[in-house]
Amino acid sequence: MGCILKAPDGRVKGVVVFTTQERDRVILKDRKLQDEIYSLKNNWVVGLHHNWHDYNFVYNSLFDFSLAGEEDLKEVNGKMILLIPMDACNFVPDSFRPSGNEKFWDILYIARAVSFKRIPEFFKCVRSLFDDGHRYRVLFICPIPPFDLNLRSIRHTFSSIRKVYDRMFSEEEKNIFNLLTINYRYPFPFDIETLAYFYRSSRIFVHFSDIEKRCRVAAYAWSSGIPVVGMDCVGSILPSNLRVEPYFYNVHKYSEFPNQIITALEDNSKNTDNFDKVRRIVAAVHTKQELIKRLENLFFKMNLPFGLHGFSLSHLDIRLGRHHGIGKGPNTVLPSLSSFVKMLNELELLNDIIFNYSDPEKEIEKRSCLK
Repeated sequence: MGCILKAPDGRVKGVVVFTTQERDRVILKDRKLQDEIYSLKNNWVVGLHHNWHDYNFVYNSLFDFSLAGEEDLKEVNGKMILLIPMDACNFVPDSFRPSGNEKFWDILYIARAVSFKRIPEFFKCVRSLFDDGHRYRVLFICPIPPFDLNLRSIRHTFSSIRKVYDRMFSEEEKNIFNLLTINYRYPFPFDIETLAYFYRSSRIFVHFSDIEKRCRVAAYAWSSGIPVVGMDCVGSILPSNLRVEPYFYNVHKYSEFPNQIITALEDNSKNTDNFDKVRRIVAAVHTKQELIKRLENLFFKMNLPFGLHGFSLSHLDIRLGRHHGIGKGPNTVLPSLSSFVKMLNELELLNDIIFNYSDPEKEIEKRSCLK
């Protein structure tokens, strides 16, 4: 969504970031809105948060810089783009921390019921583990997309998930393979503290997508001090020297998942490695200062003065990826993008909001609804 990272401060510009969803679904279809965003540039540096990797990226001067992984953008015309190689997954809240408590679940997977999460392959893997006598406790938390034709998500929804689960697993096996299908508050049915509890209570995390990069749910795992089993794309959050065991157990094809899960669980039971190295990449307690350094470098490259005041860096794991008026639920903010852009011109009000509220966009939403 339109996310305020820094308010304007005298002669120092502020920083606001929009998502690629907002760019494609709203901004590029509205010439007037584009002009309004251009007019902001007297007081704002405008960024673009990439919610998906883009190997056919086309530079647009409306956006001064991009937030994305270094491996996730390829500009089709070879133009140099200003890049901050961070995104929502680099700002995991403090609730996701290593725990010395007794673990209850062996395997945790959290994935929406959409096709690219490869849930059938996950079920087949658990079936294989059970058939080979590995009676692991498994927790699968699966938010179900709402029926929304405007989002056109229904075509990609794994709607038969419970039927497949019931067919593939016995009642006895369901005692140790817990499937939570949740059809409310999509895509974030739980608050952060509850979600973090599931991570701290699990030994390893698995992710079965073969195309999704920089996965927030995997970042939550690393910040919680538990290893991740997944394909190359899942490990892309980490620098190459950390995409190794005991942090990341790489899988090249689906038939390798069972053995890598067994290895990860065996290593986890005897491993004393701490996860400080990977936490420095994904945990907000470390990465907020890194973002400030990178913004300072960005301003230097743009020949702009920089100041250390007016930052709003709380809840960036959620705020950076939310959208204005697209979809429903906790991932959406209600005011139109145009209303939000107009609010960015009210600098005195914005400074008050940013100083007093940890989620300024939600406060802007509240005040807009009262008008």
